Amino acid sequence: MNKLLNFSALLSLILIQGCSPDEAARTSTDSPAQEPTKQALVVDKVSATHYALRGADDSWPEKNGEEIALADDKTARNFYLVFDGSGSMNSNKCTDGSTRITTAKNTVKQFLNFVPKDSNLGLFVFDNYGAKEVSALQPINVPLVAGLIDKVEAGRGTPIGIALTTAYNKLSLQGQKQQSYGEYNIVVITDGEATNSVFMDQVVKRIVANSPINIHTIGFCIGASHALNKPGIINYQSASNAKELLTGLTGVLAEAPEFNANLFEDDSNE
Repeated sequence: MNKLLNFSALLSLILIQGCSPDEAARTSTDSPAQEPTKQALVVDKVSATHYALRGADDSWPEKNGEEIALADDKTARNFYLVFDGSGSMNSNKCTDGSTRITTAKNTVKQFLNFVPKDSNLGLFVFDNYGAKEVSALQPINVPLVAGLIDKVEAGRGTPIGIALTTAYNKLSLQGQKQQSYGEYNIVVITDGEATNSVFMDQVVKRIVANSPINIHTIGFCIGASHALNKPGIINYQSASNAKELLTGLTGVLAEAPEFNANLFEDDSNE
């Protein structure tokens, strides 16, 4: 009788406490763990599916250990200007008696007034002072950018490949901030061939293959023979005077297509 009571008490204790530690361990091991509601994605390599499905969940990937702040306007249009200030821009061919650099400066400053005020704009210049970004991609500030254009001094070579690489990286980052919504454009104003055309071609292929960025090029006083004249890939416009240069630039605003959510793959560290 005592044994029966002891067995009943033991059985009741087991029912109250639940399964044994061994059974709990087996249950934990055999059952798949519940996935977290937010998964950290690797910024340098993400799939198109990830970007398409993430939506506005405010858990954008981290970059170098820092969380990327989402843009307030995720549908903003983005324009990254590449301004050629190489030595050949000192020529007065295709101008009204001044120099190409002067004509280009005045025309670009006019163009700035046509860019939608709610757009983001960045500026990369290569000139006698070197090749670098002089204005980060940010809400357009016409007086600031116009002042930077005025400071350009013609000289040195034409590193278009380096400029395109910077533009691609900056627009890719902006794409992450806007969760790939919006519009992304690189606008190149140049009067000559790239210093390293092979590298430039590699960068163009990389941009076209890995992003929805639109590349626009206005060839100033060089006709249609430029290496960036790639029909179906690059929107190329030839300009032989100031009026045609402005027409080519303002045409960028009409030619750039509306952009749907798509892949932005930043493989700059490869």
